[in-house]
Amino acid sequence: MRKLLVFLLITWAISSCKKEEKENPYDLIPDPTQNQVNPEPEPDPNSIQGLHRNIFAPTCANSGCHDGNFEPDFRTIESSYNTLVLQPVIKNNPAGTFSLRVEPGNANTSVLIERLINDIDGQSGIMPLAIDQGSDWNAKKAQYIENIRTWINNGARDVFGNAPQANSLPPQLQGMFISSSGNTNPLPRNAQSGAIVIPAGSAQVDVYFSCTDDQFTAEQLSTLLFKISTSINQFDGIEEQSVALVSPITQTGYSGNPVEYRFKATINLAGLSPLQAHFIRLYLNDENPSITEIPSAASAEYIKRYYSFQIGE
Repeated sequence: MRKLLVFLLITWAISSCKKEEKENPYDLIPDPTQNQVNPEPEPDPNSIQGLHRNIFAPTCANSGCHDGNFEPDFRTIESSYNTLVLQPVIKNNPAGTFSLRVEPGNANTSVLIERLINDIDGQSGIMPLAIDQGSDWNAKKAQYIENIRTWINNGARDVFGNAPQANSLPPQLQGMFISSSGNTNPLPRNAQSGAIVIPAGSAQVDVYFSCTDDQFTAEQLSTLLFKISTSINQFDGIEEQSVALVSPITQTGYSGNPVEYRFKATINLAGLSPLQAHFIRLYLNDENPSITEIPSAASAEYIKRYYSFQIGE
């Protein structure tokens, strides 16, 4: 009997030393990862949202390409739309077939489609030039091109489903060449840099610009000025020089096709360093409130170098 009593006392003492287990109140909260519903449904692949998610962001906005360094800018849906729809082309085919990157309602005349299926000038390659590992472009190329085509033919509508407004496009520069004063024979370009090479000892040269506008003639364009800078991007504080309207002169344009040159200026070379790259920026305007700068700060570097020259030793 005494042994039984001792055993019971020991058992009670051991059990009383154990921590009381309490219920964890957080165990009652459901796991948010279980049976979670995606609040953002898959966008229509034929919409600008779907095109950006499936194509532009993973395939085109990669580093060194359309990541904000030059247009089109595919970093966001908004930048993609605003730099595509009703925007003028930078690079055309030799026939000058295309005028807009995306022409709403007409995929066949939109250069965006052409750049995806053909090497537009035999030198630029077919877009995209580089494909990130996360892109499925190669596997779904035909489907994605058809999605883009459908979006354009349906009116190239924005994220709200609205059709774009047809506004006046800013003036476009079709080409530039430089000649020795007194003739109109273009001076050659440096094969590597693209800069126009001016013979050593030249005192002055003539520079010709070819400009076009969707609504106005050359005579109706205004604010015709240009600047010369040794910096590819910095033109602030540099003296403006005037540009004059002249009789049409036909020469090769930027895209390789013949264009009319209607604007001329004379450059005094005194004080300009030999072998130094000099960059030209043209300022002109139509009815738009802001002055158009060509090339702009956002233009690709190879375009900026097209509008440059160097003086030989």
